[in-house]
Amino acid sequence: MMNPVEATTRPARIGRDGTRSQRPGRLASVVVEDLAREIISGNWAEGAVLPTEPVLCEEFGFSRTVIREALKLLEERGLLRVEQGRGTTVQPREAWNLLDPVVLRLALEYDQDMSLLDNLVTVRRILEREMAVAAAGRLTEADLDDLRKNIDAAEASYDDYPRFRFYDQKFHAILMKASGNEVGRTIVAAIHTHGGARPPLSAAASRAELARTVAAHRGVYEALAAGDGELAGDRISEHIDSAWAARKKVRRGARTRR
Repeated sequence: MMNPVEATTRPARIGRDGTRSQRPGRLASVVVEDLAREIISGNWAEGAVLPTEPVLCEEFGFSRTVIREALKLLEERGLLRVEQGRGTTVQPREAWNLLDPVVLRLALEYDQDMSLLDNLVTVRRILEREMAVAAAGRLTEADLDDLRKNIDAAEASYDDYPRFRFYDQKFHAILMKASGNEVGRTIVAAIHTHGGARPPLSAAASRAELARTVAAHRGVYEALAAGDGELAGDRISEHIDSAWAARKKVRRGARTRR
């Protein structure tokens, strides 16, 4: 039977930074979120031993079943190692599963030098380049027509940023799907969705910035239409690099002003 506290709201927890939090306490994901943040932020260093299960039960107001489930999930993500008789220890960063949504999201919160974002963009660039090369030999006339219409629609959406962003993302989605690389698509989707590695242009982006994106897409399309996969791959790689370089400057400027 579920602990009544877990079914409603658990007691406020006092974090290591002295703040109190009040959250619904039905799922082990609540514990996962809190403990993952402690680890990823560095509050618990590599090799640190976590409090015992009874202590964690008291701290979170959860049953031992929920605490054990949370520790198991954290172990699966590479953040912890649970050993009978030796306790639960924090694992080194190289053991973390950085493609896990929770781990990636929190790691990016503490990515002050943007090195993780740089790594994610590199992975995305390499994958999308190879997918563009593969797509050149697989695109149908209908696919090419969809890409052309997509570019035209984006060009007509400079004054409607949400609509422009939709066409921007759809262009890459069409290309990746045509490549037939399901694993690559899955990895890039995880990076986009959870990592922010492809940060969108701001809603206040200038028409010149939007026009550069459209021009880059059109260049990729023309190479694909000509059946030149290598050129398409080079162009999409250059597009990703240049777009990230520009947006990184904006991010660094924003962080400097904080």
